[in-house]
Amino acid sequence: MRNLFILASLLFTLQFTASAQAPEARNAVTGKFVFIDHYTPYLNGELATLDQMTTGMELGYTRWLNRLFNLHVPVRFGTADLPQSSLRGNPVPWLNVDATIQIKTFDNKKWLNPYLVAGIGAAMTDWNEITPQIPAGVGLNLRMHPSFYLNAQVEHRWDLTEDAKNMHYGIGGVFVLGDVKDKPVDTDGDGITDLEDKCPLIPGSIELKGCPDADGDGIADADDACPDQAGPAALKGCPDADGDGIADADDACPTEAGPAATKGCPDRDNDGIVDSEDQCPDVAGPANLMGCPDRDNDGIPDIKDKCPDVPGVAANNGCPADRDNDGVADAEDRCPDQAGPASNKGCPELKKEEKEIVQIAIQNVQFQSNSSVLTNESLPLLDQLVKVLTDNRAYHCDIAGHTDSTGEDEYNQMLSEKRAMTCYNYLVEKGISADRLTHTGFGETKPVADNSTAEGRRANRRVEFDLQVK
Repeated sequence: MRNLFILASLLFTLQFTASAQAPEARNAVTGKFVFIDHYTPYLNGELATLDQMTTGMELGYTRWLNRLFNLHVPVRFGTADLPQSSLRGNPVPWLNVDATIQIKTFDNKKWLNPYLVAGIGAAMTDWNEITPQIPAGVGLNLRMHPSFYLNAQVEHRWDLTEDAKNMHYGIGGVFVLGDVKDKPVDTDGDGITDLEDKCPLIPGSIELKGCPDADGDGIADADDACPDQAGPAALKGCPDADGDGIADADDACPTEAGPAATKGCPDRDNDGIVDSEDQCPDVAGPANLMGCPDRDNDGIPDIKDKCPDVPGVAANNGCPADRDNDGVADAEDRCPDQAGPASNKGCPELKKEEKEIVQIAIQNVQFQSNSSVLTNESLPLLDQLVKVLTDNRAYHCDIAGHTDSTGEDEYNQMLSEKRAMTCYNYLVEKGISADRLTHTGFGETKPVADNSTAEGRRANRRVEFDLQVK
């Protein structure tokens, strides 16, 4: 075993250089001695020694594919000592056939050429058991003559049907078949030898290492996305008529330069809308407004908005809707068909005489003594209040009941609530919508006069009517 490793080390370290060129071997056969190690997995990670290995022979066929790859098909046979079986110590017949690729670093100016090898294979043991395997390893060819190479190879094999691994060590020769010429072969006749030709079967240029370039753009056809049209390397050989960096095939506007965001079409204001579809191509705007700006954000583009700085409605050409022209937009106007000040939410204020009616009702609506029953004199006053509310339908009325301080607080609170409720019910019965009215009792908590005098107590026994637009 030690001698085998010494020989392999010598072969890998020898570096002969010569001026003569090595021939190209299209076909070759191999013959080797093979040392087979089935013990390594069972030796606690150590490699087997020479006396633990069994031997065999290899006959193989090698086909030169190109300067980087060879196809190699070896057939190996011999005996195998299988420590993992009951046959341990009794070698049995063994045969394997592989199909492998040799990956080489071939230099036709050197005599020494290493390579990697990997592939698939099958092994038969004792003529009755076939298992698939994967071989992988390294090898070395040393040219001794144009028709003969010394070869050494080491490979590791994985068995796919059981937990088994082994090593193969081979040493032998490679015999080139047919005529061998010292001049390298040029199959496609383009003046570039097959060893240096990336496309050895198709004529090409020296600049592209023997590969063709139909459109003459300096990009080999195999790498050219548009082999019949010249184009830059950045676009994989495809043309770009407008020079915007987008290949014509992917450019929605191949004759006008534009950014990738709009598929090559121009967009002067950079708003993401191509100029041909942009109603305002020089001013940025959103897509939903066809690229036009909208300063007041009312959804109406400035070019169509008569009030571009004030939100409005389309029906009013972008200006706020104001049917009664009182300066209060309809959306905020509680009386959109009647002019009124903004302070009154766009509704007309109560007339002077209507305000007087409300004030008279506050001062003179009375109830029977210690009761929530209205006096007869109070009914006409409430009827006048009904008319005011009927004529001013935007107004609501808050009814608040109050008492003087005579009596218990709880009683006064209850009495004030009942009196406010009595007025509320009267107005509803007269046709005023309940949703325009509220009623609340405050008892004696909000006096407007001195409760120590009869006149003050009379002023405090009141019902207030607050009319306002809500």
